[in-house]
Amino acid sequence: MMLPKVYVAVLNWNNAADTCVCLESLLALDYPNVELVLCDNASRPESVEAIRQWAAKQAKQRNDPRFLRELGARDAIDGCSHADGVHRITLIHTGGNLGFAGGMNMGARYALARGDLNYLWILNNDTEVPPDALTHLVRHALANPQFGIIGSSLIYDHDRQMLQACGGASYNPWRGRSSAIRAFDNVSNIPADPSEVESRMAYVIGAAMLVSASFLRTVGLMDEAYFLYSEEHDWAYKGQKAGFKLGYAPKSHVFHKHGATIGTSSKGGSPKSLYYLYRAKAVFARRHTPRQFPVVLLSLAWDGCKFALKRQPAKSAAVFRGIRASFNPKLGKA
Repeated sequence: MMLPKVYVAVLNWNNAADTCVCLESLLALDYPNVELVLCDNASRPESVEAIRQWAAKQAKQRNDPRFLRELGARDAIDGCSHADGVHRITLIHTGGNLGFAGGMNMGARYALARGDLNYLWILNNDTEVPPDALTHLVRHALANPQFGIIGSSLIYDHDRQMLQACGGASYNPWRGRSSAIRAFDNVSNIPADPSEVESRMAYVIGAAMLVSASFLRTVGLMDEAYFLYSEEHDWAYKGQKAGFKLGYAPKSHVFHKHGATIGTSSKGGSPKSLYYLYRAKAVFARRHTPRQFPVVLLSLAWDGCKFALKRQPAKSAAVFRGIRASFNPKLGKA
């Protein structure tokens, strides 16, 4: 029996070094029916050139003249551009910095246009995967067709004995806070039975998500209005409303270099990242938990006050700017 076709979408933005390491690990997957799609969000020329040079070296080593194909955004979703068959990696130039959702959505559109998509595996470019990571995901998906999105065991790359999360995160709608499941636990405590984790998941963490074609066609793509943060939470929420469930494949391990639990505290982060983080938190709460929204606003505003008390005025200002920006009418629409 033919194994399901999986497209793997990876997003690059001025980080060719991590991207190439990620791609090298994907090239070693033991899952045979896979196609790699690299979306570039208008990186600096030197970043794209570094990827081209890496690809040329790989093509020479593998004696594979069809190793890399480059497409513009329009060609990526134009069926006529696919007549030249399969390449190991398709590099799509999105044409701008579209954020996480916008860049990954370009990969999803390409995969859907190909007509043979069964699953889309969305991966951060700062991840590295062992050869069997995708195999375990697909096995879990085939055994549980009700799952629309499935997560892996996310493990910190700097300490491969420490978990970032088991698949996803829970969510407290009264505080607007997410908590990565089993964050900072030892990998020896990864549960063999995923059901306990799956019962707690509000969403699958966006660093590694296996998404079914049925989910994509029913729910649609990620909402690009978020730009950064909470887009995967919004996606999962809509999917659950449409009848899909969230899954977790414990044996699928993904090593994550720079990841951290999303939304668990008010510590750290640059002012720019805090702006998008708090904007996203407020947008999600206003859209999907309107009854709790006033309480969430107070909780988020208190975070801004704490930064001020710690004499971090730039971060405090970023929090309040993000909260204020969430009231843009365009961002209020689901």
